[in-house]
Amino acid sequence: MYRYEKKYLVTNIQMEILKNTLSAALYLDSNIKNPDGSYFIRSLYFDDYKDTSYFQVLDGISKREKYRIRYYDLDPSYITLEKKSKQNNLGKKDKDKLTKEMVMKFINNEEIESNKPVVEELQSKMKTDLYKPVIIIDYERRAFTYPANDVRITLDYNISCSYEISKFFEKNINSIPLLEKNTAILEVKYNDFLPDFIKHLININNLEITSFSKYSTGREMLEKIERRV
Repeated sequence: MYRYEKKYLVTNIQMEILKNTLSAALYLDSNIKNPDGSYFIRSLYFDDYKDTSYFQVLDGISKREKYRIRYYDLDPSYITLEKKSKQNNLGKKDKDKLTKEMVMKFINNEEIESNKPVVEELQSKMKTDLYKPVIIIDYERRAFTYPANDVRITLDYNISCSYEISKFFEKNINSIPLLEKNTAILEVKYNDFLPDFIKHLININNLEITSFSKYSTGREMLEKIERRV
């Protein structure tokens, strides 16, 4: 099912205000384990030999897709392979659960025996279009939910990228920040409409809307570094 997805740039001050107001009115994500309400996300993104997913973002192509492997708080007990499809301001995710061993096979381009649809689809693309893992994206997140229209609001900060693909499961990897320290990304997702009281809470009209992509920004950053070497 496609859902509305909108992103906004916020300052640290705005983020602190939002954390307080949203915590009082909405529900914390049920998956959060840390007492401060945050959690850590690490994602491994794939692209083909033409860097199609990367250039689709740069060129503003409205209909696009990308594949990523994701896990949380550096805990490999729950890992997913996600196919993220986007069409204008609408997005959806299809995903399969992976094991750590399956992830390493993806990284090493080894055959995986599986009848899971997203796994099979990515494996096929790795053979036909030479898809491969290209970048790691790390960040911290606070997430809030509201049941009506399946509203989900996230605040992402300390966003960084790394080229050390083989260290996907290691705690300490070389990483490069992608946003200024006083900036975060607010993302709002919902089904049909966003309730008015939530619009008021986050004061959408006074926020800067953005098309910021963690993936494409990370790829740009690594390209700049490669050109300097």
